[in-house]
Amino acid sequence: MAVDDLLRELGGLEAACRGEGATKEPSGADAPFCLCRIVNELSTEAWRQLKHELELDAWHVTTPEVLDSGTSLGQLRRFLLCEMDRARQCHLPLALAFIRPDSSEAADSVFDLVRAQVRSFDHASRQEDGSISVVLSATPLAAAERLMGAMLRRIRQISEPTLTCSAGLIGYGGLAQLTAEALIERADKALEDARRLGGNRLEVAPCADAALASRETLVRASEKHFLFTGKKPPEQQDQE
Repeated sequence: MAVDDLLRELGGLEAACRGEGATKEPSGADAPFCLCRIVNELSTEAWRQLKHELELDAWHVTTPEVLDSGTSLGQLRRFLLCEMDRARQCHLPLALAFIRPDSSEAADSVFDLVRAQVRSFDHASRQEDGSISVVLSATPLAAAERLMGAMLRRIRQISEPTLTCSAGLIGYGGLAQLTAEALIERADKALEDARRLGGNRLEVAPCADAALASRETLVRASEKHFLFTGKKPPEQQDQE
């Protein structure tokens, strides 16, 4: 983005804000808020120089990563990273679920019902795509399936009979390295599978790290065998 284009945008915003402020005092819902703009082809040092030269004291720079941490998805990632690390270090499994009302108009009421049912150490948040994410901390996949089933039944009991929800669930036991993004993708796929199969159901994906853990266990066993015997395991010798 050219510097001239950026300055033109900033000037337009400053003029619009001054014009708005002359006719209406900010209060209530019109309280001050932050405007975010991704700028390419401009270094942090170049921005500091522009800010100093043009006295843009009300404007501040940050990185896209910091902006992402303020979104619902960013908050989910941060919580997942902490809980996944806890799962690996303390052997406390977790489960991640995505719930989506089959009617988009019911998203607010469903989220209120979900938030009322999660435990104090769990995490529930609305996502930009209309789904609701739920992280069940220190919960094995089998127990998470029971909790999610009870939650969905409770939603159907309290809300209108015609309101149904689809949900996808996946577990992580901390047995292998896995990124938060990979876990989110697999839980989202489970949700899409539930909707593809007709909706109004909970689809449970296999535990995310089960296959990975099995492969890592075999690798470590092979390494230990070679370390102590100086020979490859018989099954590897047969493959050569």
